[in-house]
Formats: sequence, C-alpha cells, structure tokens
Amino acid sequence: MTAADGSGPPPEAERRPAPRSRVLLSGIIAYGDGSYSFDCTIRNISKTGARVATGRQTHVPSEFFLINIRERVAYDCKVVWNKGGEVGVAFKATVNLSAVTDPALAYLKKLWLAKAAS
Repeated sequence: MTAADGSGPPPEAERRPAPRSRVLLSGIIAYGDGSYSFDCTIRNISKTGARVATGRQTHVPSEFFLINIRERVAYDCKVVWNKGGEVGVAFKATVNLSAVTDPALAYLKKLWLAKAAS
C-alpha cells in the first residue's frame, strides 16, 4: 500500500518541513574549525535544508558548515542522509558571512572570500 491511499508514509518530498527549490550553486563544505574543506554543489535548497553533491566518494562528517558562495551565508548542517556522493542536510543555524564578528567563525568568511575572488 502507498501513501496515495493513506496507508503508508508520505513520499519523501512531502515529509520535508519546507519545499525545496532546484538550484545549481557553488559551495564549500568546511569542518574541523576550517582544517578541512572541499568544494561541492548545492543541488536543491529550502529554508530548512539542502541536497549537496560532493562529486566524489568522500568522507562527509555528520555535522559541518555549508558555505553558499552566491548568497554569502554559511549553514551549520547536520546530515540527514548520505548516498555516497550526495548528502541531504538539515540546517541548524545560518551565519551571514558579511557580518561575521565571532572569531571562532572567521575561517568561514576567509574560505568564502577566497572562493568568491576566484
């Protein structure tokens, strides 16, 4: 039985707290207080989460910052699912990189500036 007849769980898209928009945005995954980072592609995004392609079979920690280059923000993320090469994340917090004053987050702004300038 399926969700269409009301007997099963709803389809994945309907379980999300907010609808996602399809995008193709450059991003950076950063963790370990900036000790580790790599480029990624944000494939879809909402106010509460995103689907991120890493482009390779790489270790993605369960929590990291996702830097959205175009929007000048970093999302504090928690991995919801990992399908090898792609991860689904939920946003715990959003950091405006233009207004970073916390020294502990300064590395995020530095990574963003380096990528934005290239």
